[in-house]
Amino acid sequence: MNAQNVTSAAPSRRWRLELSDRADLVFSLRDYFRRLGLVAEVESPTLVELRTEKPPSEIEEYVAEWARVNGAPLHAEQVRQEPLLLPPPPGMGPPRLGELLISKGYLTEEQLAGALTESRATSDLLGVVLLREELIFEDELARTLSEQLDIPYISVMRVGINVHVAQMIPSAVGKAVAAIPVREIGDKVQVAFADPTDPQALEAVDRYLHKIEVSVAVAELSDIRLAWRGVKDAPGVQA
Repeated sequence: MNAQNVTSAAPSRRWRLELSDRADLVFSLRDYFRRLGLVAEVESPTLVELRTEKPPSEIEEYVAEWARVNGAPLHAEQVRQEPLLLPPPPGMGPPRLGELLISKGYLTEEQLAGALTESRATSDLLGVVLLREELIFEDELARTLSEQLDIPYISVMRVGINVHVAQMIPSAVGKAVAAIPVREIGDKVQVAFADPTDPQALEAVDRYLHKIEVSVAVAELSDIRLAWRGVKDAPGVQA
């Protein structure tokens, strides 16, 4: 993907806060940092991600104070900021699927926590878990992402796919991350993702299409899986 397509996140620092085995405190931890004016999102049952411009010394003070008050060990680690295929909303970090669904009223925080636990245990995408557990309908999932991320929703089965375009990435990779190149639109390639906020899916597609400008879209998971059934890897395309 060329430089015009890849937008770096805001010049803020990114932190990962690990609670060890205290999943019961993860939302309390998130809300604590939100009250301090930081962007905080739950990433797993025991992990919260922060994005802030505050200096490390100030974050370390906040962490120490929260750990003292709650009597729970808290490990804080600053991580390198990665480029994103999707620009974040102004003043915010990249939206997370679970938070979007809670804000729409489709999930409760308790349901999200349980789904995140299963996602981590099975290595399945959060969207896959939510659909498997029948916590949300596919069209709710896809249309919510389309609305919140301001990207197109497409029906892959209705639009169809260009097999030669789909072969730009290995089928095993596309199936694993629930993404498929659909068609060429001018000088861009449209790629449909079941979860465009999933960093592993974005990184996997970028690995093969980094020299091509990509138009990100969202589609239903079952449609992406069905579309891959008719695609064979082109010669020379390997995972």
